Parts: sequence; structure tokens; C-alpha cells
Amino acid sequence: MKFIKIYGIILISCYVFVFFGGWMLFDFSNRFYLAVAACAFILSAVVAAFVSQEERIAQLEKRVKELEEKQSAQ
Repeated sequence: MKFIKIYGIILISCYVFVFFGGWMLFDFSNRFYLAVAACAFILSAVVAAFVSQEERIAQLEKRVKELEEKQSAQ
């Protein structure tokens, strides 16, 4: 579900970018909507990977903190 939210946000951002002149950077002449959707999919996959890494790091920090508290209590 989180990936779909990220994809939706990036898809809207890509359409806004293309609407305000981004179409001049890329050749979207034949399949405009498919090209924007593909770009948004790739970007959202990258963002989702970073978000999942951030969550894993937060869990590891919590685990290390708990282990340090247990060790200092002994």
C-alpha cells in the first residue's frame, strides 16, 4: 500500500513537471502518458527502496538502544 501511495505522488509530480515544460527535455511525442507513467514507476521504486531502508535503520537503532540498556543494567 505504501508503494502505491509513493507511486501516486510521484506520478502527479511527473505530470506537473511535464505540464510546466518538462516535455521539452524528453521526446514524449508518441506515447506521452505511458512514458510519464514509466518514469514515475522507476522513480517510485527508488523512493520506496529508500523508505524501506530508513525503516530498517530505525528498527536497528531501537534494537541497539535496547541492547545497550540491558547491558548497562547488568
